Amino acid sequence: MTLPPPLNWPGSGLGAGPEYPPDLRVTRDNWRLYPFSRWSFQHARELVPSVGLAPAPTPRALAESPVDLAHLPLPGGGTLDDFLAATYTDAMLVVRDGAILFEHFGNGMIATRPHMLFSITKSMVGLVALRLIAAGLVDPAALAGDILPELGNSAFAEARLDHLLDMTDGVAFEEDYGNAQAAVHRYSAAYWTPASGLGGMLGALALFEQRDGAAGAQFRYRTPVADVVGLMLRRITGRRLSDLVMQWVWHPAGCAQEAYMLVDTSGVEMGGTGFNATPRDLARIGLWLMEPEQSGLLATLQAGGDRDLFRAAGQPTRPDGSYRGLWWIDHGTPANLMANGVFGQRLWIEPESGLVIVKLGSHPVASNSVTDDEHRAAFAAIRDAVVSS
Repeated sequence: MTLPPPLNWPGSGLGAGPEYPPDLRVTRDNWRLYPFSRWSFQHARELVPSVGLAPAPTPRALAESPVDLAHLPLPGGGTLDDFLAATYTDAMLVVRDGAILFEHFGNGMIATRPHMLFSITKSMVGLVALRLIAAGLVDPAALAGDILPELGNSAFAEARLDHLLDMTDGVAFEEDYGNAQAAVHRYSAAYWTPASGLGGMLGALALFEQRDGAAGAQFRYRTPVADVVGLMLRRITGRRLSDLVMQWVWHPAGCAQEAYMLVDTSGVEMGGTGFNATPRDLARIGLWLMEPEQSGLLATLQAGGDRDLFRAAGQPTRPDGSYRGLWWIDHGTPANLMANGVFGQRLWIEPESGLVIVKLGSHPVASNSVTDDEHRAAFAAIRDAVVSS
């Protein structure tokens, strides 16, 4: 696959990050496309309405213990710096045991600016759901149609919350970003296009009529499923999804900057995409998950989902994997868990070594499978360098 060279828009010289490009007009129609994305992924709330999440009252301190990783040689050749450029990286952060070891910014990105995270949103919503379930406030066997009567005649009607969290609910949907005619692109009109007439996510989800399997019989990764989870949590608790993320994840993790969630055309936060946060605050969430107080939550995630179903779904770039609670789980040695978003967004947590890696980007290709192998090798090289030092 031939990719365009990285287009880096320079900062204003005032520390404000990339200026609005005078020769490229970024709109709601093109903001997810390269090269417009090089600007828009750092400025999503200027294009789409959003709801803010306030910083934690007592932010988690991050020490700094710099390690020179820029020139780290990688197994496939070249250095970490080369890898960062080749994968259109906007930011990378390596943290171990509460200390920042390496921090990189490109394309005008700065430490205090939230970056679009796409499907890392799902994993934040998954944490909320798992914590509410553990607290006895939400029934994992709750049916989507009972909680959301608007979906009573849809394929989601009999979907249980726990099946939705593991993407084993059996509702048919085509999540193929490379196919311009795929259902995922038509569905996303409910997010971004008021003229679609879908009435936001809930209206679009009510139109899902087909199933392609029994609940619990197969794993299929689909963005609308996380939206159903988010809407169920909102309806059960009577609170906005942004408030739930703030109460159950953002503040407990000690996040220091304002984050924000984009809203759909009806003004409701999406559960499948739209979260924007800084790299350091994502790292704080990784550190929080590894605290002894969160051992139950971490154990639930690390137990993973059904590995046979995951393998049968065809995940060649993610061997030894499964999916649980809207997180990608790697059961290899050492085990890790990942929150991923299209176009290069990754939160990678390795509890055994206390290591967290955040990598945000604006890659021209949506699917992360294109660079999964390169990322796995780079992250392993980083782990070997910092754990053995």
